[in-house]
Amino acid sequence: MSNYIFIDNLSFSYPGSSVSLFENLSLKIYEGWTTFSGANGSGKSTLKELIASNLVPDKGHVRTSGEVCICDQVFDGLSDDDAFYIYDGSKDNMRLMRNLGITDEMLLFPENLSGGEKKRIQLLSGLSRHPSILILDEPTNHLDRHNRDIIIRTLKDFDGCGIIITHDRALSDALSERTILFERGTQNPAALSDFPLSLSPALEERRKERESQRASYFEISNRIKSTKEAIQHIKEKNQEKAKALSKAGLDKNDHSAKAKVDGARLTGKDRSLSGKLKRMEGSEKRLEKKQNVIGSPLMRKEGLCLNAKSSYLPPISIGPWKISVDGLEVTVPEFTLNPGEKLAITGENGTGKTLLMNRIRKSLEEKEADLLYIAQEYSSKDIARIREEFSLLSDDEKGGVISDMYRLMSNPSFLLGSDIAPSPGELKKLDFILSRRKGKNIIMMDEITNHLDIESVMMFENMLKEEDSFTLILVSHDEEFIKRTCGRVILIERDGGKSRAREISPAP
Repeated sequence: MSNYIFIDNLSFSYPGSSVSLFENLSLKIYEGWTTFSGANGSGKSTLKELIASNLVPDKGHVRTSGEVCICDQVFDGLSDDDAFYIYDGSKDNMRLMRNLGITDEMLLFPENLSGGEKKRIQLLSGLSRHPSILILDEPTNHLDRHNRDIIIRTLKDFDGCGIIITHDRALSDALSERTILFERGTQNPAALSDFPLSLSPALEERRKERESQRASYFEISNRIKSTKEAIQHIKEKNQEKAKALSKAGLDKNDHSAKAKVDGARLTGKDRSLSGKLKRMEGSEKRLEKKQNVIGSPLMRKEGLCLNAKSSYLPPISIGPWKISVDGLEVTVPEFTLNPGEKLAITGENGTGKTLLMNRIRKSLEEKEADLLYIAQEYSSKDIARIREEFSLLSDDEKGGVISDMYRLMSNPSFLLGSDIAPSPGELKKLDFILSRRKGKNIIMMDEITNHLDIESVMMFENMLKEEDSFTLILVSHDEEFIKRTCGRVILIERDGGKSRAREISPAP
């Protein structure tokens, strides 16, 4: 197996940071696809830039074999160099264009293309250079199943060293045979866990490891507690023994009693408990050392403790509607969503999912429902609204919100400084928490998993699955997320200028 990336004893920290992001990191990455996944801020993108020599390590070094090409999350268009490589006249690049479904017209006017089409052009620009190492940062964000399938089929033909930075379990499971999970505490360097598995089984394996770690930690804690109690008991016995072997209080003429004390001292009876005490103290030290090797398990509380205001949760009527916009007509039959149910709306891009969401939203707003709508992207007006809502809370309420953000795998430090810009993922979490605390009990989410790391996605999955105090309607291409959270699914399919919505059975 060829070694494409060799990282040796690497340390790196950003200027002004008191804690290293990486410390003495050594890693080899081979041919085939490797997944990088983990919480935002844990070092995935930084390691990407170090591999590409866009950042310089403080210590150690990175060696790569061949050219490194990066496809970032945001596609800024094609450069002249990109066009030169794409149109090099080779059969390989012509085949790449066919496989990715890209035409000359699409390359001439990329600004008119959908997000999925732009992502395919970005991938073409990277693959046409025939790099030895290809790094893709969230390549399937905002993509429907059709575009994702095209990308997966193309990437399966890549025969170099590939790295995908992603929370998309379906993508990783289709491509990767290795996953590196990144974790980082606020005051510790990043910790990397390496699994010879794709993302889904790697996450399950880590869950089992954490459960085992917790069980071992607490088992040793109980043994340490028992040992401490035994040590205290021996010390008390020693004190009683010492008192019994003391001549203090004996009559100075009671030679028989004094002789017994001397005999006990000579035979070592006063040392028997001392020896046992030393053995028990040695056992305590060994147990504490073993516990330190295991390390303190992750004890972060998960989910939310919202104490939301109680309010009436109504059934929701959807349809029958015919929604017409810009030459597209979407036919929606009648559905009834019962209180507490969770509904997913899915389908390829351009079929009318957003049209249906907007129509449902309009219908609910006309009925003055307690509604929260979480959009894919937040405008400056939305950000100002969320900041104002937080600023108007009492100190105790603010503390509760910060605690809830922490439970949702966030660093809520941006709430403590007005100059800190929150990420789109943090805004989604904060908007959700504030709205639930106000008692809003109908939640609409448009591509909620975009901008969230895998830790946050899984946290939302667990929370949404267990909560029945609100009704959920979401649009998502994340099939795993839908399967884990929604009991009902509406699929929208398009044929020419007409689309039709129908309910399908959720994936098992």
